[in-house]
Amino acid sequence: MVRIMTTFLFVPGAFHGGWCFDLIRPKLEESGHMVLTPTLSGVGEKAHLAAQASINLDTHILDIVNFITWNDLSDVVLCAHSYGAFVSTGVADNIPERIASLVYIDAIIPQDGDTLFGLLPNLVAPFLQLSASLGGLLVAPPPAAVFGVVLEYRDWVDSKLTPHPIACFTQKINLSGRYRDVARRLMVYSAKDIGLPSAIPAQYEALRTADGCEVHSLDGGHDLMIDAADELADIMLQFVDG
Repeated sequence: MVRIMTTFLFVPGAFHGGWCFDLIRPKLEESGHMVLTPTLSGVGEKAHLAAQASINLDTHILDIVNFITWNDLSDVVLCAHSYGAFVSTGVADNIPERIASLVYIDAIIPQDGDTLFGLLPNLVAPFLQLSASLGGLLVAPPPAAVFGVVLEYRDWVDSKLTPHPIACFTQKINLSGRYRDVARRLMVYSAKDIGLPSAIPAQYEALRTADGCEVHSLDGGHDLMIDAADELADIMLQFVDG
């Protein structure tokens, strides 16, 4: 079978930048596909922007909408990790005509009016504590071990994590419903117990029989694109070939 090149665009989760997809990139590119990994404003190599402007969820949605629009991208497989699901769902609501499918990587999927803190209330107290240490506008990153990152990559991940604007977690997402025009969805969740309660497996399993949805689980921590990069890439390749 000859594969038609797919454009995979990855949206990182909180505290992460485009670097976090470095391990999954090679297998997808070796299969002939394009892999794009922009970093959101105020995080990673764009951390300097956090001190210059008020960055919130809307900012991050526009980061990706503009990236897609200005690069004349279409038929994008939009892949989101963790908090990135708020961003990717907002992007799909803005420009559904440019999105071929949505991929959620251990990421809780929002509905109109949701906030990250509202869907994951167990994060509120620890994130507010981490925010207080930086003056209240940014949340300091927890160590990689909290995400369940395998020991081999913890030092690397710890060296890359940066504070994240807290407004991204408190702002409600505004969805018109146009994101539902994107008919295909792939959802992959972590089946490994890393010591944190998660609503993600139950949310994904409830959607297993929904039209256009495909659900998988992998034995890795929250950062599946690091802990289980090859396995996740295989699932994604099978998905786009289907």
